[in-house]
Amino acid sequence: MVSVYNKNLRKSWLSGIVPPVVIIGFVGTISLSWSSMQELLLQRLQTMDNPIMKAILGDLGLAGLGATWEAVLFMYAGGTMNILLLCIAIFIPARLLSTEIDKKTFDIMLSLPIPRWRYLLEKFAVYISYSILVPLAMVLVMLGSTSLLGETITTSLVLNYSLGYFILLFTLGALSLLCATIFLDSSKSLAAAGVVIGGQYFLDSMGSMLAAFGNFEGLSLFNYFSLGAIQEAGMLPIGEMFIVVGIGILALSSALYIFHLREFAI
Repeated sequence: MVSVYNKNLRKSWLSGIVPPVVIIGFVGTISLSWSSMQELLLQRLQTMDNPIMKAILGDLGLAGLGATWEAVLFMYAGGTMNILLLCIAIFIPARLLSTEIDKKTFDIMLSLPIPRWRYLLEKFAVYISYSILVPLAMVLVMLGSTSLLGETITTSLVLNYSLGYFILLFTLGALSLLCATIFLDSSKSLAAAGVVIGGQYFLDSMGSMLAAFGNFEGLSLFNYFSLGAIQEAGMLPIGEMFIVVGIGILALSSALYIFHLREFAI
């Protein structure tokens, strides 16, 4: 029933486990350095108010956390997750179809006794399955290191922030997949996904630097699920969640529809 999913789940295991390993390795290393480098880490936390740092890593929404262990942990975890979010959402879904063309196996895919839309949905489900590992790794390393060092952190904030990250992975991945179904070419799909997703990151990060971009921050999906908004609501903001999930469902449905109906000359 899900042979395409099972086959691609096995094939993609290496690329699927690299991002969570990066999260655990990097953030875990920083956490273990807390006792000996606490003063230095807190000094670096102050640099996050620098507009240049916000342009690189995005506005992590650390202002409400103060100079604490929690703020330092979210600084490194959030910054790493933002960079991974860009890379994962752009490069993986955009190549789900183009790799079949590059490997000359697209005709085999078209001959499978299942609807085209289901084939694509099962491949996207593999992306979603491995995407779950990233926020899970974040929860594990943040809560685990906090407990190990005897520090304190708001568990609900970690859980809600991780859930928001997963929702963004779904929605941005669906937009990237939509680019793939439109262009069916590695270079063009990646370029389009880079413009769509990278452009949103640019709007969100530059909005904190230049007033001229401030009015467009709301167009960026990276502007949603900030730490400040989660703190204020005590959970993921319901309105933002409906917006982001709705965009993701619309993009995924459009990708499946386009792929199912279009004609191919392979």
